[in-house]
Amino acid sequence: MTPESEQALATLRRMARGHPGASSGERAAFELLQNFQAGRPVNFADCFVQLDGTGQRAVLQLLLDLRVGRTGLNEFG
Repeated sequence: MTPESEQALATLRRMARGHPGASSGERAAFELLQNFQAGRPVNFADCFVQLDGTGQRAVLQLLLDLRVGRTGLNEFG
């Protein structure tokens, strides 16, 4: 995993909250992480728009690194 991916993943982990009082952005980050770790499909359009700019940049970094092969899904576990 690249340092950029590690930073992006850490950002999403800090944002992620799954409790009932969590904001929509916190729940979106939580859902993204859960699905990345389980290897399940993710509704990116719905989750992406709920994240703030920092979360959106983190997701884009992870997707870019996944796309070019610098990070693998097995590294999200």
